[in-house]
Amino acid sequence: MVHLTTWAQQLGGSLKASANGENSHMMNVRGKLPYDKVVHIHKLIASKQDPATYEGTFTYVYGINDDVIQKRFNESKCQWIDDPVISQWRRPDHHIHHVLSEANSLYHEWKSIQYPSFSPSPPTLWLDTGRALADVGLPWHNNQVNLPDEIDTSWPFHFKKFETEVLQMMGARVGDPTPSGYVSSYIETNCYCVRALQQQLRATHPTEKPILLYDNFDLESIACFETFFGLEVHRVNLSGSLVNLKKDVIRATSNGTRPIIFVATICNSIKDYDDLYAIVEISRQFSLLLHLDAFRSFDYITTMSDCERHQSNLWRFKLGVNLPNQPIQDDDGCILASTIVAGGLHQPQHAPAAALKPASLGQKGTKVAYIRSFDSTLGGSRDAIGPLWLALYEIRLRESGLRNICYALLDVRSRVMAALHSQGISASAHPYCLDVIVDSCTDSQRQSLIDLGGIVTPQGHIALAIHLSQALNDESYIAHTTSVFLRHNTGTGCSSHKSLLELYPIPHDILDELRTTIQSWKAMARSNAGYPLHIGSLSALGPVIGCFWDLTIPQNWIKKMTQNLMVFRLERFGIYRPELQEAFKGGFTNGSTMGNRCGVHTALRQFPNAFLYFSAETHYSVGKILRDCDSLTNRWSDKEPRYSQIPCSSNGSILIDALIQQARNDQTYCAEHGETYHMILFANLGTTFVGARDDLATIWKSLYRIGIQPSYIHIDGAFDLGYNTCGIKLGPPGTIDNKGMPMVQGITISYHKALGQNVSGEVMCFSPENDIVGLSTDVDPRIVFETWLYSRIYSLNDRHLMLKYCRENATHLETGLKRIGMATKRNPGSTIVVMERPPAWIVEQFSLRPEGDWVHFIAMPHISKETINFFIDRVESVENGSSVVFGLLTPLISEAVQQPIKLTRIQCLSKLSGRVSKLVQANNISNLSQQGKLCTLVKSSLRGAISVAIMDEHNEIQVVFLAESSREQSISVGPLLVRSRLLPRANIIDDIAKHLWRLMSQYMKVEVKLHPMSYSVRTFL
Repeated sequence: MVHLTTWAQQLGGSLKASANGENSHMMNVRGKLPYDKVVHIHKLIASKQDPATYEGTFTYVYGINDDVIQKRFNESKCQWIDDPVISQWRRPDHHIHHVLSEANSLYHEWKSIQYPSFSPSPPTLWLDTGRALADVGLPWHNNQVNLPDEIDTSWPFHFKKFETEVLQMMGARVGDPTPSGYVSSYIETNCYCVRALQQQLRATHPTEKPILLYDNFDLESIACFETFFGLEVHRVNLSGSLVNLKKDVIRATSNGTRPIIFVATICNSIKDYDDLYAIVEISRQFSLLLHLDAFRSFDYITTMSDCERHQSNLWRFKLGVNLPNQPIQDDDGCILASTIVAGGLHQPQHAPAAALKPASLGQKGTKVAYIRSFDSTLGGSRDAIGPLWLALYEIRLRESGLRNICYALLDVRSRVMAALHSQGISASAHPYCLDVIVDSCTDSQRQSLIDLGGIVTPQGHIALAIHLSQALNDESYIAHTTSVFLRHNTGTGCSSHKSLLELYPIPHDILDELRTTIQSWKAMARSNAGYPLHIGSLSALGPVIGCFWDLTIPQNWIKKMTQNLMVFRLERFGIYRPELQEAFKGGFTNGSTMGNRCGVHTALRQFPNAFLYFSAETHYSVGKILRDCDSLTNRWSDKEPRYSQIPCSSNGSILIDALIQQARNDQTYCAEHGETYHMILFANLGTTFVGARDDLATIWKSLYRIGIQPSYIHIDGAFDLGYNTCGIKLGPPGTIDNKGMPMVQGITISYHKALGQNVSGEVMCFSPENDIVGLSTDVDPRIVFETWLYSRIYSLNDRHLMLKYCRENATHLETGLKRIGMATKRNPGSTIVVMERPPAWIVEQFSLRPEGDWVHFIAMPHISKETINFFIDRVESVENGSSVVFGLLTPLISEAVQQPIKLTRIQCLSKLSGRVSKLVQANNISNLSQQGKLCTLVKSSLRGAISVAIMDEHNEIQVVFLAESSREQSISVGPLLVRSRLLPRANIIDDIAKHLWRLMSQYMKVEVKLHPMSYSVRTFL
């Protein structure tokens, strides 16, 4: 660290800070490391060889006594969830130990890097938060699916409590302590906010097409708004004259008739910001909702005092929705932002962002039984680590800590500017963040500033990031900076040597809570069988990955490894020629839903008037992706939507005849209107409830017979493609391989499904003219590092072995369920077994996913044969317990009704279940005024698989004891359906029912719960 007292003098001289290799923004102290063994890695970084099989070595060195990674790996063996692949890692000669040595060298290399004073590197507190997360046992498999307030009790692997807390903390600083929203990537949170504004305007201005205005907003995000949501966008010049600005807005809004979504930034990635005064003035004349990107500035601008804000002439922001045709400035002079994207102080660009909106703004998504909630987020699965990381960072600082740090940083900034001015350098302070902007200097000074970490902006200025470490790491400056802390934090009582980590620790009770939570996850993980997620791999590799969470991964490594991984993936799917590789684009996503969103819109950008087809079994999120886009739904025209959902066969694959019929209809429509017909086919490869695969070869041949060739095929292979390519090859539109299989133009893969990484994914698309829509150029380094690590460890043989193991276990499960009389269905070779619903507490215990009368159990690698046997026993125990109770009660009931009877538990998909449903629907039930309510109750009772029927010797229904099974280990007793001739014995039947449920609860170890309709009698003919 260059002392602040001396570096200014060096600016005028020959200072040239040393740079490491290809990245001038890092200084390496390699020569000082106590290394004694040389290995090579840069060959891997620079080459295009398969990162999963490359056996090269590293150029840098590590000491045998410094094998941190191997040590953490060995220490984790007690928590491993073994499968045929992981169990081999215990062998000392396994190739994983070579990979761990490579990772260890990377660890020491990256740990040794020192970043220049003014580079935008993550602050100490941010990295220390990552270290604390690793220390409590993370990463373990997790998924933050759905909004923070939507909790699925059968899926405990999330940190929604902390996510809610950080949203409330941030919301309170802008006037709304109970905001809605969630934490995700920068692009996703901005898109979520804009979609909420679009939904709001659909409700308040249903006949008026909105327009999105911007000036300095992030252009990657603008492209997403335009493409994902079908919004018309228009750039205005806020820095020009107000008269010209208003004229421009009048033209863009069709003389002021169209509502405006204005997306504004107060500090974008190149340090530009918007003139908020001009936006306020626009809102006085036009109907406008404001979205504010405060990702890089939120903590700074929301913790400054009113006095500081007044001195800096900065606005105060409130989270709230202005009424239609009302300005965005309220009576207190605050700016009302309908949505805000917030971030932590000085966190890195790829760090998680928080989307904030009022709870009343926008619309709820569609209710989806599979996830037991509304599908309201823009993506689907979410990494739970990001929200927790941001929450702990904010919790440890709180508003007072943020304010204290900002005071100290302002003091550092003033000293830096004074030093710059002393050397004749023109510099100014950024109004919305703590950066210093150098406007002009000599060439030698410019180079020195760049060597010190300054970033050159597109305008040619140099941005210097101000960090507290510039003070705390400078011994000559510590005393002064500490006095700044004490001046604004009188209760701290710290000594001048106290570090930031001591001043702002993560509370011990929170760390203890996290340790307890993760320990409970380890116990629950082995029986979680509903989601296609491999929970086991992070039990072994999580401790390795956690070692890197307090390090900054160099951007040159990220960039080159990303390129290598993409080339490797292209070659795996048959693209070897360099010219073809250039026509395909690929990148990382934060999950398969975002991958599908990017893939669909990349196809549509090449064929903007195409018709898109997908099956009824396609993942539920695809419908959301299409409904979000006004141009696809043709919301503002009299045309029908340009997409069709095609019915499926019994095995879940698309009905080809129905596809052909719809395609013919659309082709005819185009011919009648003088348009060229194009088809985009969105096909499934295992990512459905029943694990279905659409038959591409047959689809292609069938379409070819009627003169139709798909213009673009995108495959959702989020699950299955994690194991192997499944015979799929990438290629330009209209090409087929030598086996008659059409080549596809796009694929979606999830990393957290088959292999079990933290939530992330990948999308690859044929797009020769443009990049993939919606992919961020700022990739989270964690994703790239984990993908590299997994690709190096899991060979193709490993993946084959893992899939074989899963299929064998699925067969074992299917056989066992059939043996005990459960209805099942399974596609050939699938690891997914679909079965009729068992009682709800079993669904809950094993986190089974429901769809209608079915649930599915997925034999993932972490599911052992012992777990499957335990599951079968649990299902069978319900029937066994019922049989014992029926044996006790049958003689008593026969005597009471004076005829031979038998008791039968009504399984969800049995013929008896259908008979009971028809009985109610046939209007043979008394009290017809409650028919609808009763039908609903009967449906839920039959799905609960616990109701009981009394059958006579002719197999006719005499009485039905309705009851719902609950996920909370209880039976909710329902009405009695009694044949009318038995009504005189209703009291006896009532006593029998109470005795029945008392015994059933004892044998099944569940509670009995009552409600107003419990034991009420409904007669039927």
